[in-house]
Amino acid sequence: MAGNKQNFETWLSSRPKTGSGKASVSGAGPIQSLQQYESTVQRLVEKFDLSDPMVINEFEHNGDHWPVLQFQVKSATITVRYQPGRWPAAFTVTVEAQSAVGSVFGLFDPTLDLSRDKIDGMEGYIKGAYRSNQNQFSCELEDEWDLAMLVRIVRSGGLLDWAAIPKSESSKED
Repeated sequence: MAGNKQNFETWLSSRPKTGSGKASVSGAGPIQSLQQYESTVQRLVEKFDLSDPMVINEFEHNGDHWPVLQFQVKSATITVRYQPGRWPAAFTVTVEAQSAVGSVFGLFDPTLDLSRDKIDGMEGYIKGAYRSNQNQFSCELEDEWDLAMLVRIVRSGGLLDWAAIPKSESSKED
């Protein structure tokens, strides 16, 4: 499928309604796991007002095909590979941004270099460690909440909306 991008919703509608039947670590079958992943993606799109992600590649897990998605977040591109069979849901993510992504608040190991690993479906999309290049990096996220936080950080240009946090009385005196 590489090179043939298609909308995630179109990709989902073309999928067979049955899978291998093999349950994942979470106890969910492949169809239920794909539905959970679809819900996660829909929440991201709605929460951050993103355009629909594109399926840029597929990979196989236990006989079922899974999408590798690409989101456009402002001027950055975020490529996401869900890791089926892990609980809680885990993701391999690549960020390609025009400017450095600021603090990532311990969401992932900034020294982890995935560029040496073969990750099915992510060929050509894996970058080095965050510590080496904050504009282009790949990382592993432990759950959908970490993924949402990374999208929020990238969307805000690396800066969270600190203006919305009221100053404490002690900081006003400084």
